[in-house]
Amino acid sequence: MPFLAVSSILLVAAAVSFATDRRRLRNGVFLVSGAVLGWLGLLVVSGNNSVPVLMTLALGFLLIVSVPILAVFLVLNGLIMLRREGRSLANLLSLLAGLAVVAVPLVLAALQTAVPALRALTSAAALLTGYVGFVFVSYLVYSLIYSHLPPRRHPEYVVVLGSGLAGSSVPPLLAARLDAAALLYRGKHGGSIRALIPSGGQGADELLAEGTAMARYLQEQGVPANRIIVEDRAATTMENLHFSRALMERPDAPVTVVTSSYHVFRAAMFTRRAGLRAHVTGARTAGYFIPSAFLREFVAILATYRWINLGFCAVLTAVPLAAMYLPLLPS
Repeated sequence: MPFLAVSSILLVAAAVSFATDRRRLRNGVFLVSGAVLGWLGLLVVSGNNSVPVLMTLALGFLLIVSVPILAVFLVLNGLIMLRREGRSLANLLSLLAGLAVVAVPLVLAALQTAVPALRALTSAAALLTGYVGFVFVSYLVYSLIYSHLPPRRHPEYVVVLGSGLAGSSVPPLLAARLDAAALLYRGKHGGSIRALIPSGGQGADELLAEGTAMARYLQEQGVPANRIIVEDRAATTMENLHFSRALMERPDAPVTVVTSSYHVFRAAMFTRRAGLRAHVTGARTAGYFIPSAFLREFVAILATYRWINLGFCAVLTAVPLAAMYLPLLPS
């Protein structure tokens, strides 16, 4: 019963938080933790031979089988990223994650058995790994939920986030965002849209500002020039949003922000911080790019909430260490 009670509290908290603001990561944390505790409570009250127990065993078996499959997939995806996108730490994330999925549990199990003196540290490492995994699952689940939510109101402005030019040309990743924005303009609710705002400044390797090149592309797709407001100074996502907001006649007007599918939820978090009444939608992204991009987004979110995460990690590290060393203290 305690599991079910806590689960109910967490699920109610998730619903209230969601109703207040869809763009908070805590919505996913409450939802996933509430669902897990609710399932555990169901197992406790249903008995040993119940359907939930059998389903849990089946899910556990599938999880064990899926681990090596996931590891192979991530490694292969990482090799594809390196071949197509070049060598960089961001492009290595999928490969490193695939190796870690197998290596971390094996190393921790080996140390736990071979070096008893390190059991407190290996237990702490296991807890930290579990914590990161839980946060990632919460982020992934809620990102998928958010990306399928309809907007609460029809937009008056559509902001398109820049992602870099190839010289002066719009590359496929950015073109997909602009195509999605043009589709919104031509859609059944396009009449409510006052203007599209392509947003992006000029990088060191670009021949002109992203916003200018994006505006030209939109005009080629049939969007009238008088329905486009160019933002050509931004260098970060927050600047995209702040500078675009300054170009609107009403800063509190409902906005749809268009970005790539993998970037939707983090961009939504940015819109909340920028004070926009915004819904974020994602343009289609090449499949091979998504795993590494989601991992990169997750690392960025961990960094955004670094003090909260460091606090939880400190507590999780202290628990096994305290359990091991407190009995050694003189009474």
